[in-house]
Amino acid sequence: MKVRSISEIMEEMLRKYRQKPSLQEKWRFLAGRDDRGYSDFFIYGPTFGIWQIKGELRNPYELVGAGARVFARKMDEEIREIMERGAPMPFGFLSPHPRLRDHVIVASGIGRYQESMDEIRAALPDSHHAAERELRKKLEELRRKFGLDTPYL
Repeated sequence: MKVRSISEIMEEMLRKYRQKPSLQEKWRFLAGRDDRGYSDFFIYGPTFGIWQIKGELRNPYELVGAGARVFARKMDEEIREIMERGAPMPFGFLSPHPRLRDHVIVASGIGRYQESMDEIRAALPDSHHAAERELRKKLEELRRKFGLDTPYL
């Protein structure tokens, strides 16, 4: 699993989403927090797998973080059912295109929010632990870069 920028992950998801229009209604979005309080977003694309984005809001309009594509060890239907639990919530991501300067990628809809992300993490392969560490490491680097770790005085 390769950790990449949010814009690269969004571009990959958009390509996969457009590949199979007949499956677009089966895509799922799940939001929650990890044990350190960082935002976790899981996006499920049937037959394509799951992407995870880990981030923190830099301001009300900008999410700082990184993402990776992860693969489920269990059947698609089981993953989809896990992602359909929790409270409904609207979501929206606006990301600059990674290569085209005058383009953005927009993802929006109704997803779910779960207080605990334990169930979705249990459905992911053991190799996901390494990706989780890499995502957290990248987010902590970005937090330092943008001064999000600076205490208020």
